[in-house]
Amino acid sequence: MSTHVDDTAGEFGPEGPPGPGDDGPGDLGRTEVFELLGNDRRRYALHHLMRAESAEIGELAEHVAAWENGVDVAEVDSTQRRRAYVALHQTHLPRLDEAGVLRYESTREEIELTETGEDLRVYMDVVRGNDIPWSEFYLGLSAFAAALVTVAWLDFYPFSIGGDAAYAALVVALFAATSVVHLVRSRRNRLGAGGDPPTAR
Repeated sequence: MSTHVDDTAGEFGPEGPPGPGDDGPGDLGRTEVFELLGNDRRRYALHHLMRAESAEIGELAEHVAAWENGVDVAEVDSTQRRRAYVALHQTHLPRLDEAGVLRYESTREEIELTETGEDLRVYMDVVRGNDIPWSEFYLGLSAFAAALVTVAWLDFYPFSIGGDAAYAALVVALFAATSVVHLVRSRRNRLGAGGDPPTAR
């Protein structure tokens, strides 16, 4: 099944990208980092390069086409591959090279990430659909825990039935379980991790 690929800025959360004064990896500002990663094809290309370390543009185009069309690499047809190849060659690879994220010259076969490109692994924290950012989730969980501890401390029924230690253990268990889920999802959402790119799942 084909999926739409947005060649404009992507969505990284309800607050959007950070301000221009914030620092990113290398000589990049965080605004430029989010602009680079906000494009699906650039993000897919970086994801593959972070796993393979280097690649030819034809190989890169095949993987980008596969992810943006939701098919295996072996199922990519010539039209899909050509569309991705042209976009990478004319727009996205030169843009990433200009930003110092990778080394790309049309006369060279291999495309390689720079040290700055490797540092972009830590910048992917994609918020999808109806999801909320983890920072807001933890804020809500903290408010719930505070309310629970308060009503238990004031001995409001039925919270007066359990002991304070039991409610403290419940709060700890809630934060521990949430942290495990957050850790697993964060690792899956990281560029260069195994499997598909974060937004292709």
